[in-house]
Amino acid sequence: MEQKDMDRVQEIVSELAPDLKELTLKIHDNPELGNQEHKACRWQMELLQKYGFETSDNFCDIPTAYKAVYKGKKPGPKIAMLAEYDALPELGHGCGHNLIAMISVGSGIAMREFADEYGGEIHVIGTPAEETAGAKVEMSAKGAFKEYDVAMMAHPFEENGSSINTLAMSCRLYEFFGKTAHAAAAPHEGINALDAVINFFNLVNALRQQTKPDARIHGIIKKGGEAPNVIPDYTSALFYIRANKAAYVDELMNKIEACAKGAALGTGTTVKISEAEADFKDTDSNIYLSELACQQYEKLGHQIAHLGKEILPGSSDLGDVSYECPAIQLMCGMGPMPDGSHYGAHTKEFVEKACSEEAINNGLEFVKAFTMTAIELMTDPSHLKAIKEEFAKVAQ
Repeated sequence: MEQKDMDRVQEIVSELAPDLKELTLKIHDNPELGNQEHKACRWQMELLQKYGFETSDNFCDIPTAYKAVYKGKKPGPKIAMLAEYDALPELGHGCGHNLIAMISVGSGIAMREFADEYGGEIHVIGTPAEETAGAKVEMSAKGAFKEYDVAMMAHPFEENGSSINTLAMSCRLYEFFGKTAHAAAAPHEGINALDAVINFFNLVNALRQQTKPDARIHGIIKKGGEAPNVIPDYTSALFYIRANKAAYVDELMNKIEACAKGAALGTGTTVKISEAEADFKDTDSNIYLSELACQQYEKLGHQIAHLGKEILPGSSDLGDVSYECPAIQLMCGMGPMPDGSHYGAHTKEFVEKACSEEAINNGLEFVKAFTMTAIELMTDPSHLKAIKEEFAKVAQ
């Protein structure tokens, strides 16, 4: 990359900074739950419109999703920046999605000039409800990301890091149906749904002995009965099933379904299995793209941890995107607490840091890094070639 381009990126982001800071603080101070982010969606679209993007709301028939497009004067790579902006119940922005929105919107705007000069098409996609329904799952199922050469975003953490790889996850509700009876006077007339759910847990616990080390099966009994002297006719359990790869989650799901059916058969109950939340595929980060973006951040004089294929013990709806196009989610550091203590996501401390000057300023550095990454993609075809070769190896 030429020095003149780096200098121009610095100038552009400096000029954008007041608008971007206002955006992230408004979203932070007005937290909205998933699929209710009407203000955050509108504010982002208004800012993108101000800088020449063509916007459309209700993207993929999701009311608080949007798509903003800027077509450069020359053909080139089609780049997507993914924004999140939903908050957590009661807590607010305990995952820093206000910063994600700022980084993605800011990056898209900053890339415009270079799309005109070198050739490219910039899309900013607003993806609601990451904390719950996971809009990217529905969008991926509808083919929304197949057209892109790359999709990029950054998620706030305490420290900087390369793209996050996450676990695949499925969530299922298991309901058992029996027959009530007086537990003392006529137990023989009952069909005990509580026995069924307890047997189900025992069978799942036995299954764990034959699972791979990366498997995570964790569940709760949501409903266990009403009174000790009434044989329960209804019980339910909610389970999360996770593993490094989506294919193994599917295999585990079949085995757990057999456990549920066996528990029902053994107790004379019936069982109903239903999807309780969206299934998330594992995030298979494009390592070449991740390293390219990290290199740009380092050119700005910062340090960032290179995690490679390391997998974090969580799940993200970006996983589905990573199966549709080369995708990354870098870690944008917000720094330690003033007293030097550590903190994690979904905490009051995270909410506090997500609106801090330190976090916002580093978010602007990521805007620069993503813009510089886009310039590399626009000016050096070897990058896209390597990215696509790696993506071709992702299990489809």
